[in-house]
Amino acid sequence: MNKAILYPNDTIGIIGDNISGPRLVTAARKIGFQVDAYGSDEASETLQLADFKVVGELNDKEKLRQFAERCQVVTFTSTHVSSDVISYLEQFTSVPQGSEMLEMSQDRLLERAFFEQLNVNIAPYATIVSLDDVYQAINSIGYPSVLKPIQKDLVNGKELIINTQTDIAKASGLLDFGTYILESIVPNSRELSITMARGQDGQTVLFPIVETVRNKGIVQWAFIPTQLDVGIAQELRRISNEVTQNIQYTGLFEVSFTITQNDNIYVKRILPAVSQTGQIFDRGTTVNQYEQHLRAIAGLPLSEPQTLMPTVLAPFTTKQLAAINTQWVLKNNWHFTFYRNVKADGQLDSHSAGNVILQAVDLNEALDQLDDTGIWNQSKATDNQ
Repeated sequence: MNKAILYPNDTIGIIGDNISGPRLVTAARKIGFQVDAYGSDEASETLQLADFKVVGELNDKEKLRQFAERCQVVTFTSTHVSSDVISYLEQFTSVPQGSEMLEMSQDRLLERAFFEQLNVNIAPYATIVSLDDVYQAINSIGYPSVLKPIQKDLVNGKELIINTQTDIAKASGLLDFGTYILESIVPNSRELSITMARGQDGQTVLFPIVETVRNKGIVQWAFIPTQLDVGIAQELRRISNEVTQNIQYTGLFEVSFTITQNDNIYVKRILPAVSQTGQIFDRGTTVNQYEQHLRAIAGLPLSEPQTLMPTVLAPFTTKQLAAINTQWVLKNNWHFTFYRNVKADGQLDSHSAGNVILQAVDLNEALDQLDDTGIWNQSKATDNQ
């Protein structure tokens, strides 16, 4: 489909049911677009908020076609939508994000091949088909390492941390379900990410660099601004811009990195959708990720995000709700978002309940506020994405 500028009352289709769906619907309607939402759960908040809805499974081609033909453009909110579904929708309407980056983000081998093509550093890895492959590869990959399924949405696929040779035997059952990769775990690293938007005309705009702290692989908190050497920050932006120049994509996406204590940069992954940590821009910058994404896919000029003040995002789970309710009546600089009627997907712990965004004149003050409550355990653990 030809690219075109959207105007008020034009229809944007949204497919994918996660925490981003309702926010994207609300942002689109605020700008002036009508929203048609597609999903299998009629009670989901995304479908309930939309102007129109189509209830159907992702393999129902007739309903997908009806949905696509009612929309000027369609956008997906989650990388858990099959790239085949997006390719099918492209026959009937414009899907500015396309399927290329989505397919790559769902396949760890394709993703790493892309990074190698760009000649950027990635953690050492090997393709694993059998248990013997693990024993042979571990000498070059080293300990600790992580065994991951190539297909990120593999139903029976699980990840396995390998700290010693005795851990390898635990992989025997996993390999029955498909091909894996064995990847070295980068020790003592910081996780940083750059969210960026690419418009229909190729204009690219970057959000501030975000630093994320994880606990057992789950986002504990994320914050801006980050304390980085100027040269490191410039290199992160250079790599991110290099990504945009080598793939067909329009919309918002995130590039994640790990950085060692010796300032070695490793590219970690690409997320071709609005993200969980990107919610920090709701209050941390002059434009949020949802509006920026909509501007990009609608052919509108992109805004230049400016950091307003030090900001921290802290997701919370259902187990933390009682403690969160206590802070509700105490904190005047905490801004709460609660998730409702949303099926958790791969972005989130299955018990995620919402997030807090807090701001302070000094970043350390904001982090200390979180730490002092005892709600979040500050100990870091390996991120196995």
